[in-house]
Amino acid sequence: MKKLPLKPVVAAAMLAMAATGAMAQKLDFGGSNIYIKFLDGDQRRSSDSSGDTASGADQGQWSEFELRIKATISRQVEAGVRLQSRSPAAYWTNFGFNNNEGFTDSNARPQQSKFMKLRGAYVLLTPGYSWLDQALIGSSDWGQFDPFTVGVVRYIDRDNYNGLYFKGSLPVRGATWEVGRLSLPSYLQSNYGQGPACCGSDDTQFNEAVYIGQLKGSLGPVKLASSYQFFNDRVLADTDGTDLNGRDSRTFAKNKVAMIKAEGSVAGIDLKGALYGSTYKAPFFDQPWINSPKSDVRGKAIKLDAAFASLPVKGLSVNYQYFDIGAGYYSNTATRRESDVLLTEGSEAAWYKWGDAIWLGGAAKDYQQAPSSAKCFVSGGGRCRSDSGLAAGANGLVDNDFMDFDEAPNESVQGWKGHTLVANYEIAKIPMALELTRLGYNYNWQNGSSALANYFAPFNDRRTNIGVFKIGYVVPAMGGIELGAKVKRVLDKNKGQISNAADDRETRDNGYTLTAGNQLFGDLYGALSYGRYTRDIRTPGLNVDNEKSITGIRLSYNLAGFETGLLSQWVSGDGDPGETGTRRDIKQYRMKAFVKAIF
Repeated sequence: MKKLPLKPVVAAAMLAMAATGAMAQKLDFGGSNIYIKFLDGDQRRSSDSSGDTASGADQGQWSEFELRIKATISRQVEAGVRLQSRSPAAYWTNFGFNNNEGFTDSNARPQQSKFMKLRGAYVLLTPGYSWLDQALIGSSDWGQFDPFTVGVVRYIDRDNYNGLYFKGSLPVRGATWEVGRLSLPSYLQSNYGQGPACCGSDDTQFNEAVYIGQLKGSLGPVKLASSYQFFNDRVLADTDGTDLNGRDSRTFAKNKVAMIKAEGSVAGIDLKGALYGSTYKAPFFDQPWINSPKSDVRGKAIKLDAAFASLPVKGLSVNYQYFDIGAGYYSNTATRRESDVLLTEGSEAAWYKWGDAIWLGGAAKDYQQAPSSAKCFVSGGGRCRSDSGLAAGANGLVDNDFMDFDEAPNESVQGWKGHTLVANYEIAKIPMALELTRLGYNYNWQNGSSALANYFAPFNDRRTNIGVFKIGYVVPAMGGIELGAKVKRVLDKNKGQISNAADDRETRDNGYTLTAGNQLFGDLYGALSYGRYTRDIRTPGLNVDNEKSITGIRLSYNLAGFETGLLSQWVSGDGDPGETGTRRDIKQYRMKAFVKAIF
């Protein structure tokens, strides 16, 4: 006979409260909008699955509609919903069918039919109890917590993360508690929600969740926060051959994350510190992201920040950051795109996805750094590389899918450690900024002496230096012409296996960008830009020099409740992206424009 264990249920209790009237006192549609996007490029590529550049398209026009409704039902009850027609493959020329003849068939794809989708629904209670300030049931962007633990979800997905959230006050003045249960999407569960490879599909995935508790308060002038979260991934474990008495399950993977952080000011210096620790145990199954013969991985992450604003030199401010993120640090709900967690500018975005024909110009915005796990691959001399040429992965759980070229890509900071110093100085109305970053890596090991050695490759001896200088000036003519210049250098060296000089690799990224912008008239802003970039790769067997220039035009037009923008780029150069020993000419034109009406 199976045991029927009594399990604690962290769920919304039925709160009985008197509410006068059954109808909402107020309906708010604020934030609803129509979004229209245009892509054009000389790759002449469309896509049946997505009209986003990263998914392989640079042609077409799309419309999306977002309806937001917030209902204030009473002083204590609010409810809201967001309906979104995300139609990345519903081209204006498509009419919702699968082919150009206007006839649907068995291959028709739902995303081409311009369906509306429930992206988010919630009920928010503010009962006014002394111990409970807020209870939220349903969708949330989960920004209440920390990017390294339960982080903000990417915009197009944020209302797809549902759960329960409760917040209240503690007897200590100013102290609060928070508890969350985030229903975990299957792709963030162990083995993508499928359980161990032995057992196939697993119905337990539909009730899997991450639980987190967080405390906040102050100790004198110091603000403190601490949290603990856990995820127990379960799989069916029936052994008696009958379902008449229920079905048992067992835990096959666990992820636990603890955090403590503090911030305050001392002698005019703003200080912040954070310490994170994680464990990932999978005694019955090797996780795909680990790709290791060992299945018990522990990691920590440390961040220390100091901001010096009150310095003796007028116009000078300095920011410093120390960071040490373990190669095995892992939270399956860490932010994947929305939060930039490091001070550094990171890799040179102009080389993002270098070698992919539709990304010859790279990304038009600087990299952001995310604490989600990387997806690393072994190449060349057997070391971890990535499409960024710097980080140990700009893929994996870092979310660069469904991204246009004018958006910021993300790179994983898993395994990074180092220092960043940023100095800002302004003199005679000329602002300047200098960044110096020194990177080491927690996967610098030899002979595979780590549980993650197969994931990051068994031999690494890597160092990276980043230097960025920016300067700007407003010419007092034509209402103000905004001039800007940026110079950036990234030097990445990896000796791989120290005893084998044949696998040494050095990558040098150098580039500069010049911009000029002006408010052409009251509602229209225009800017011109020119950048030149080189990527020189040195190995014992092959030296590769890549170079390109990017010329761009940016326009922005705004009225009350309406905005439109355009970015066109022309890319030219030559190089050897595949490192085959054969140089080729590089040429690309690409354009994105959008229209957005907000009501």
